[in-house]
Amino acid sequence: MGSRVSVYGACPDPEPMIDALPLDLMLEQPLGWLRASLPKMERASREIRGLARNMGGAGSLKKAREEYLLRRWRDVTGEEARDSRFSIIVPVHNEERSLPSFLGAMLASEIPPHADVLVAFILNASTDRGRAIIQARLAHINQPAMVKLPASAFDPNRSDSAFQVRCDGLRFMVVETSTPGKANALNLGNELALSESHILAINVDANNWVEPDSIAFLYGRAKQELMDASGSGAVIVNAREYCPTRNDQSDVLAKGRIQRAEVSGCLFAWSTHWIGGNNGFPQYAIEDYGTGLLALLQGKRIVESEAGIWVFTPSNPSDENRQAIRFIYGAMQLARQFHGDPAAMEVLLDDFHYLRPASERFMFYYRRKRKAGRRAAFIRAVFRWMLDEILIIRAHQMFRRDPEGQTWEPIRSTK
Repeated sequence: MGSRVSVYGACPDPEPMIDALPLDLMLEQPLGWLRASLPKMERASREIRGLARNMGGAGSLKKAREEYLLRRWRDVTGEEARDSRFSIIVPVHNEERSLPSFLGAMLASEIPPHADVLVAFILNASTDRGRAIIQARLAHINQPAMVKLPASAFDPNRSDSAFQVRCDGLRFMVVETSTPGKANALNLGNELALSESHILAINVDANNWVEPDSIAFLYGRAKQELMDASGSGAVIVNAREYCPTRNDQSDVLAKGRIQRAEVSGCLFAWSTHWIGGNNGFPQYAIEDYGTGLLALLQGKRIVESEAGIWVFTPSNPSDENRQAIRFIYGAMQLARQFHGDPAAMEVLLDDFHYLRPASERFMFYYRRKRKAGRRAAFIRAVFRWMLDEILIIRAHQMFRRDPEGQTWEPIRSTK
């Protein structure tokens, strides 16, 4: 289902002309995102129109929009916009299909232009039209410019300049590197955040969709736990993930956390100094989980927030298997790194039964199905165990070919 969304959030246009506001044609987002977000956008539009009528005069719409965003930000985060300072990092790798609707959702975020926010799009080894799509959309906000970047300590392949658009305190930046991998992109983003003296950063994946208040809810929770609460021990803040498939977009509930070190990789916040002090995100295929594991091993906390993110999950068995192989492969990388660390291996074996000996892997499914007390349940347990063994073999093959890899085959049904 397509829709056009008028961007009332992040600096829609340098001129406060209602007919000049850019409209984003959105075709790829989940129906659930529309059901959750459109009422919020309609409420915001009503309040802005009411404020504009009360203000009257030239420029009243722009003033009303700014007033609404300032009030809304204060209500959700508990902080004035002028005191808010953070970075948003968007890793991008060949996402041209989802980018137009992603940008429509992202730019509809209720972030006041008075906040000090860097939004950095990190294009990593992209070969599609992603850069052109992002730059063309940002050019509607304000006049772009090329800016010089300091040398990167993480990636010598990163560009030495960046495409940038400014709008008051908001800066949108497009940075490129020929080095593939989300972990590397996040490390480049963390480096940029630290250069801005931002102690908090947020990751948003470019093929997912935030609700209008997601960034505000995540920042508010992160500020409370990572900045305000001295000694809280929190270094990562998760979001609520809503995960329909492209084939079945009926109502879904937020995905529950089933792993001890689980991190909502498509939207989460982190302490930039903590990541920097650990030499960056783990450069593996499951960098989000690896970061959560690192936090637990250091006695740190992973906390939850009310921020919502919508992400498509695999919609066919082949893609489900590819995704499982990716997770097994990443778990093998972490098991190699932390081999000999009993605390780390305890968490990994709890979270990834694939790493256990073959007999224990079989009993893992047998005990779960035995409770049903039916012969069919036992047969399903055997089938599931056999399939897992095939996936483990394929993950081992990937691991032998490339034990350090960050990338994996695209999951087509999620794109």
